Amino acid sequence: MTSTIKKMITNVMILGSVEIVVFFMLFGYRGAMGVLAGTIGACVNIVSLWYDVKKCVKKRRKMSLTGYLSRYTFSGAVMVFGSIFSLPALFGAFFGLMNEKIAAFLSWR
Repeated sequence: MTSTIKKMITNVMILGSVEIVVFFMLFGYRGAMGVLAGTIGACVNIVSLWYDVKKCVKKRRKMSLTGYLSRYTFSGAVMVFGSIFSLPALFGAFFGLMNEKIAAFLSWR
């Protein structure tokens, strides 16, 4: 893994741990479990994206639609997982998945 990917995963974990504490204090364990699921989903999405980019560079082809659809299907599954438990868990899963986008801005340098 490259240092940028490691930095992104580290940023996601730091943001997720802060959000888990906040959601636990505000909404209890269900909200914290939603953030945990979203944070794990964000890390899996980052690794999947890195794998797809590495594969495309190696084969000198465009990005595959399969990888794109699998990442967003997985994100949707995380959101459904959060919605099964409660509304705070759904919000937690959303914020956990948004850590991926925030980490991209924090680790580009």
